[in-house]
Amino acid sequence: MLWRNTIQLFHSYKKVQFTGPFFAAGYTNYRVESPLSEKSTGTPKQPDIFACGPEGWLAIDLTCDDRSKKCQLDSYKDLDSRSLSTYGCRAYTTPPDTMSSRLTFGNDGNHCEMVVMNSFDLKKEEYIQNNPLRNALIEMKGKNLKKLPEIPFSLVPEMKHFEIRRGLIDIVMQLFDTKSEGKTPYQMCEEGLERLFALVTATSRQSLIDKIKAEMDVLVKKDLAGYLVLKDGKYCATEKFKQYPKTRQTVASKLQEWANPTQRTMADF
Repeated sequence: MLWRNTIQLFHSYKKVQFTGPFFAAGYTNYRVESPLSEKSTGTPKQPDIFACGPEGWLAIDLTCDDRSKKCQLDSYKDLDSRSLSTYGCRAYTTPPDTMSSRLTFGNDGNHCEMVVMNSFDLKKEEYIQNNPLRNALIEMKGKNLKKLPEIPFSLVPEMKHFEIRRGLIDIVMQLFDTKSEGKTPYQMCEEGLERLFALVTATSRQSLIDKIKAEMDVLVKKDLAGYLVLKDGKYCATEKFKQYPKTRQTVASKLQEWANPTQRTMADF
């Protein structure tokens, strides 16, 4: 929900009469987990999202963590806008506006905070320097986010371990369609990222592919041993499944156990 609802704020939908505040303010060129350089050191920093607007730019940290993101957001103020040229954006004379996106408000110091749960809320908007952006964010307050079109991505590069597994469940289930020819880790990454695929760097994509391989390796060797195999670089259903199609329900149950640690005992690890 956090990522989906935040990404929606960069888009506009006529059917549901919704225009996200970043879209309204002209911040339509955005990137996900892409590195930028610090001015003082050249050290690469990787905001969860950065975006370029007509007269300013923006760095956002997305978090479900109760802990403050003040230090992280502070560091984004030192980002060098000249490194935006890598992504087709021009340089700016001002530092980026910085903000967090959360499901509940936190305490992120002198940085704007968005809440993108079921409806949009905002606080500390006075720290947004770009007037059109600040006004668009204020205008968005109280707007319903529940009726927006579903964005079908299930993976983002920053996901770890069980988050990756939960994001893979539907993709893995597709392998047990009788017409499936299997999927490579790259194809699983592309499908999981959906529209975000073109917005992340090749390095971030490769990192996600490596994570997918690691989690799928556990699935092939343990949780779905005998049902799933890696063959010629593709994950495929075995003959055991094809002979007994009703095992699809068993597969779905095993996937839930694989992806949800609260359902497992210590002996499973």
